[in-house]
Order: sequence, then structure tokens, then C-alpha cells
Amino acid sequence: MRVHGIDPVRGKLTVPARAGEFGRIGLQLSMVESWLAAAAVMAVVVEPVIGSLGALAFLLAGISLLAARPADAASELLRAWPILVLPAFATVSLVWSDVPAASLRYGLQLFVTFAIAIIVARRLSPDRFLRVIFVTLGLVVMLSVAAGNYRSGTGALTGFYASKNAMGGAAAIFTVLSAGLAFGRSSTSAKAGFVLAAGFGLLAVLLAQSMSALLSVAMGISALIAVAILRPLSLRGRIVGTLFCVLIGAYASIQVAAHSDAIAAFVLDATGKDVTLTGRTDLWRIALDRIGERPLLGVGYQAFWVPGNPAAEDLWYAFGIESRSGFHFHNTYLSNAVEIGLIGLGVQVLLLAAIGIQSARLAITGRDGLSPGLFALAVMVLSITPIEVPIFFQFSLHTVMMIVILIYAMDGLNARRS
Repeated sequence: MRVHGIDPVRGKLTVPARAGEFGRIGLQLSMVESWLAAAAVMAVVVEPVIGSLGALAFLLAGISLLAARPADAASELLRAWPILVLPAFATVSLVWSDVPAASLRYGLQLFVTFAIAIIVARRLSPDRFLRVIFVTLGLVVMLSVAAGNYRSGTGALTGFYASKNAMGGAAAIFTVLSAGLAFGRSSTSAKAGFVLAAGFGLLAVLLAQSMSALLSVAMGISALIAVAILRPLSLRGRIVGTLFCVLIGAYASIQVAAHSDAIAAFVLDATGKDVTLTGRTDLWRIALDRIGERPLLGVGYQAFWVPGNPAAEDLWYAFGIESRSGFHFHNTYLSNAVEIGLIGLGVQVLLLAAIGIQSARLAITGRDGLSPGLFALAVMVLSITPIEVPIFFQFSLHTVMMIVILIYAMDGLNARRS
């Protein structure tokens, strides 16, 4: 269907534009806006590698994007207010936080990260968003493998990342993203290229020896297969098939979380490689004890793992974390319940459920070539939440990616209802 775009500056009709996938109208954004949105995505991709410079670049690009059309940006953020409840609650936790300054600082950073992600989703098409990540992350993963940085003693690939799990997580995103793009509407040669890229990404995951990354890849690819099976079915068949897939996925995640030590020991015996998930059950027990002490509101957003906190210091010492950073409870729900309590956890669960359900609905009932890949990325992140803490953090690719996926899914479903 052809419609007329509207000039965002003059408010006049422009040349006819064609409504694309996800019901989006081809508004003529300035080249500056397009590049700022792409730059924000590229910056958050490389942030784990270049650190504060990446975070600064993300902030500069994102804030410039917000300032380009402040009235439109404010309107778009107001319409997306339910998404901003979680970072707002995290920021407000400074009132009862054990470390108010940390909760205020990181809460505001999380809020800005969410806001930039929402505007990026409004300024970049799903195809361009995915391809920017594909090119940027693919380059980082390729260079990480070529650099040959491996952990001494275990031989696990770390590349340019701080740990093998971070390396594996990046390679996992690249693998599932490449497979999702191969699923889309591309030429035969492009599909072949995406398949080769997925294979390379999987090789990097194996070299990183990260069990959580392997699990996330398996779940992401399984989501693509499930969509391919469910799309041709009738409505009743889709409902039954979706419920079956959800139950199987939930059962698999629970079993992996419950038997993580045994699985790690089995893989270690079978491969001779260090893919440990050990120690998680001890951390979970300690987290539950902490939640019991302050169940409703927690200790404050990012106010537990701070130097000087006796409980955190004891855990760092027990697990040999000399840097006293980069450690967590290896469970998204327990970790966040410790910091923002059961109330904050409830808000988080609602947001995660919305991302999973909305992206699944669009992928299964749609006919476009991009929503299956978006759904697969959402599934791969959700699948590791019982054993890792991939979200929600400031300046995090996982966080930005999940918020953008939710915006795209809501746009697509709203367009279909219209």
C-alpha cells in the first residue's frame, strides 16, 4: 500500500512512500539521523571491547539523536512509558539503597540506555538494525578469533573480551543473528553468506567453551526451526504447537539450571575442556538468603556488588575474584530480586514476558522475513536468564537489543490490527 510520508520538520506531505514490513512508513529521515542511530548501535556492540569509550560514543550518538527532534522523541518516549517503568524503579531505589550514589548513577544510565534504544528502534528499520549488528559484531568476532587470545590453562578463547563467557555470548548473538538473516528474504548468494557466517560464529562459541553460550545458540536456532514449522499451520495448530514449544523450552532451561554442575562435569569428562558452571548453586542459596532479608525492595539497584560490602567481599574472596568486579549470582531473577526486590523483579518479569510473547506472535503469524530472526534473538537471551545475568544493564547490547525487539514487535502487531 502506498501512502504519503510526512516531513517531520515542515509537517507537509512528501513524495509517496511505501509502507514496509512492520507497518512502517518510509519517512525521509535526514542522513545525520540515520547515521546517529547506526552509530549508537555500533558503539553498544563494541562497548565490551573498548570500555568507557564505547559507552561515551553510545551516549553521544544517542543523545544527539534525541536532540535532533526533541518534540518527536519526547512523544515517542511517552507512548512507550510502560517500558521505562523498570529503569525508573531502579533509579528510585536510591531512596532505600545501601549505596544511594551507585543506585542513582547506574539507574539514570539504565534509563538513558532504555530511552536511546526506544528512539533507535523508531529511527532504524528492523533490517538495517540487524545488519548494523551483523557487520559490527561479525568484525569483532572475526578479529577476536584471529587474535588468538586464549585463557592459559583451559585454552578457552577470550579474544578481545574480558572473559570466555563474554566472548561466547558475543559469538552466540552473531551465530543466531546470521541464521535469522539467512531465514529472511535475501538472494541465494546472500543466504549462503549468512549460513557461512553462522557456522563461523558457532566455531567461535565452541572455541570460547562457554556452556551458557552453547545453550543460547541451541535455543535460538530451535526458535527459528519452530517458526518454520508453525507458520504454515492453522490457528489452532499454532496455539497447540506454541504451547508445546514453550513447555519444552521452559523444561530444558529449568533442567540445565538445576543440574548445571552435573552437565558441566559431563562435558568436562567428554571433552577435557573447562566449561564449568560450578558454584552456581551456592550462589543461588546465598542470593535467596539475601532476598529473605529484604524481600520487597532489595538493597538498591547495583548496590550489592560494590567494594566495601561485607557480603560481596566474602563472595569475591571465596570465588577468587581478585578484580572485585564482573561477578554476579548467575541467575537474572535472583540477582535482580536481591537488588530491586520482588516488586522490581515483578516489573522485570512482565517486561521479559512482553518481549517473548509479542515477538513470538509476530514471528509465528507474520509473513515477513525478519521477525523470525528477532524472535530467535529474544529466545536466546531469555533462555540463559536462569544461569546468567545478560540483562538489564546500562550500555549493554543485550539490553538495547531486547528493547528494540519489543518496539518492532509492537509496531508489527499494531500494523496488522490496523
